[in-house]
Amino acid sequence: MPLPTRAATTRPGRVRLGTPDAVAIAVPPGLARGVTDWFATWAERLHGLDVRMTPPGESRAGITVVVDDPDALGLTHLPGPDGVDPRAAQADERYRLTVRPDGVLVEAAGDEAAFRGLTTLLQLVDPAGTVPGVAIEDGPAYAWRGLSLDVARRYFPPEEICSVIDLLAWHKLDVLHLHLTDSQAWRVEIARRPGLTGARPGATADFYSRADLDRIIAYAAERYVTVVPEFDMPGHVVAAFTAYPELAGGTEPVHPHVRYLDPDVPEAAAFAHDVLHELVDLAPGPFVHLGADEPFGMPAAAYLRFVRDAHALLRSRGKRVVAWQEAVRAGCLDGDDVVQYWIGPDNPFDVGRLKARAPAALHPVIDDAARLFALAPQDVPTAAAAGVPVLVSSNTMLYLDRPYADAADEESGRRQGRVGHGDYLPHSPEQAFAWHPSTLPELTAPAARVAGVEAAIWCETVDSFDDLAFLLLPRLAGAAEKAWTRQATDWPDHHSRLAAHADAWSAMGFRAAYRPMPTHPR
Repeated sequence: MPLPTRAATTRPGRVRLGTPDAVAIAVPPGLARGVTDWFATWAERLHGLDVRMTPPGESRAGITVVVDDPDALGLTHLPGPDGVDPRAAQADERYRLTVRPDGVLVEAAGDEAAFRGLTTLLQLVDPAGTVPGVAIEDGPAYAWRGLSLDVARRYFPPEEICSVIDLLAWHKLDVLHLHLTDSQAWRVEIARRPGLTGARPGATADFYSRADLDRIIAYAAERYVTVVPEFDMPGHVVAAFTAYPELAGGTEPVHPHVRYLDPDVPEAAAFAHDVLHELVDLAPGPFVHLGADEPFGMPAAAYLRFVRDAHALLRSRGKRVVAWQEAVRAGCLDGDDVVQYWIGPDNPFDVGRLKARAPAALHPVIDDAARLFALAPQDVPTAAAAGVPVLVSSNTMLYLDRPYADAADEESGRRQGRVGHGDYLPHSPEQAFAWHPSTLPELTAPAARVAGVEAAIWCETVDSFDDLAFLLLPRLAGAAEKAWTRQATDWPDHHSRLAAHADAWSAMGFRAAYRPMPTHPR
């Protein structure tokens, strides 16, 4: 999981990796230690295997890893990935895994490919320490395969973020997009603006120090996951205004919950300058995320100027920019940037329903939001015409905070009634799986270029790590298959492979995955 590019049975029965308690793995000199550490850690936790390193060519090795040029390994017939590479340095992830009578051979085009191949091997091992007789050739469909995690609305301590990274690596995802700021909180310390997280009214109680983020980034890098940090601006900034009221420049908002950074206000422009420079310093890879979604109540001219100025600053610091789809309206993104498509085709904007729930002071903002949503169908065509790659995050398929449609079993059912955003129509896991990037009508224009696939989890209804597990799984596994597997796979086949992963999810701390109500034959 996700399904490999090619897989075939080569022999009947199963092959034991080593003795019942230990397995020897022969690796080439120079292979990154993180590759073997990952395999050894999870071989022990999941299967009770004691993995021991041996020199290359060791005849008693149950597993042999070979890293070589893809031409020499005969892997060039596998296509390379499409889309945009999120990493600081490109890597070839193609590998071949062959189960032979005397053990397993993993042939990889690089260290990252060896990591992917050994992860597949971990998924094949059964409780007896044996693997089926198969030959697998594999590589990703898209270079960008991610999860956007909202830590602004719900703080997760670094150790829980690390568990999420393990889950991403298990499913061959390679981007963790951290939504670090929003109206609810500012979750990372800023040296030039200590009031965002310091001891003053409105400051964030739980936040990530630079040391915390360094730890998270290093942990992710060892698992070939790139962290893309996001500061969401110019809207979604109530937390910043609470810490620094002078950002308003003396103007009164239409509502306390509707704030934006006006580039014509000197204090707001200086704030954006300060925090964007520190955003650049946080990013380990080539990309930073500007946010730029839902600038409700903001004059169009001010929004366009803010996005253009911020984009110019980030590019001047050598970074490429990711932004939510509204940013393409500013006309400054180009082929080195990425626009994140999130407003799905089933997003009617019900003005009457929203006004019925909101105070009268917010009604003009709702009208403005309706205007902005009405522009959404042109965002992807605009990006295509400008040569801007599109990262697929449509909330229809890839927002994992969408409620589940199917009844859950007793334990999951207690959570189902309160977890999941109420403004989204519920979907079953099968409905969430019923799409493929190659057939999205929004992206079939000849000039459209898919950057990759990124699921998103928003945490308005998340109160605990178990709530997060419930929303993420099993749907994250389906999103990963859309990002990695080039061929379209159907739900019955995907569903048949999901059950084998429940123990791994639990071992990684995700013990509260959604479980549908069992069906009983009549």
